[in-house]
Amino acid sequence: MTPPLAADGKGVIVAVDHPLYSWPCRGLEDRETLLRSVVAAGADAVIASYGTLRDCRDALGRAPTILKLDLTTLTLGGYGVTEYVAAWTVDDALRLGAAAVLTYVQVGAPFELAALQLAGRVAAAADAAGVPYVCEIMPQDDDPLAIAACCRSAAELGARLVKTSFPRPAAAIADAIGCGVPVVLAGGDPRDPVRALAEVGEAIGAGAAGVAFGRNVWGSRDPAAMERDLVRVVHGATAPAS
Repeated sequence: MTPPLAADGKGVIVAVDHPLYSWPCRGLEDRETLLRSVVAAGADAVIASYGTLRDCRDALGRAPTILKLDLTTLTLGGYGVTEYVAAWTVDDALRLGAAAVLTYVQVGAPFELAALQLAGRVAAAADAAGVPYVCEIMPQDDDPLAIAACCRSAAELGARLVKTSFPRPAAAIADAIGCGVPVVLAGGDPRDPVRALAEVGEAIGAGAAGVAFGRNVWGSRDPAAMERDLVRVVHGATAPAS
């Protein structure tokens, strides 16, 4: 059972699940056009909500999809520290043809234990169904030790792939690679593209398996160009083309 990465064991994953819990999402108003663009630009997989996977199958092409199984309350104009609860199941993912499933754990939040419990249950259900489980697990800061602890926890829970925060510095992700499960890094708040690409290269050099970017792709001036640059950096190019 392999995680949704490319043949080289690395991946550029695009996350478009944000409107499930936050609005507005500038650049993601037209999800079909955005999906066609980033898939054509080389996205290795897409994280999406149930509705997007159901309604935008043609736009996703052959890109493997990762169904987000949990949800939280909707926040206008930002992102809140809010509890995530189960909404969909591994069976729903199979029916939609998803390649993997995902839930979110915010370590340090008051509801951390419930999220960890859900992660464990989903990991076991996913194994039983032959579907990889992706654990998106993040501390409340970018401390390398906290990020490494999150990655190890995800491995212990049964994740086949971990999505976590960028540590500072990016090369400190090397401390988390020993968890034995591939680790991809979230983009977080929108950043200068040149700086973001440099940090991606640094993290890949330190052993990260790739990235799972949302706002730093679809919120950029040219999402397709940003996606192509990420593909070049993650899959072995020495420098971005733009």
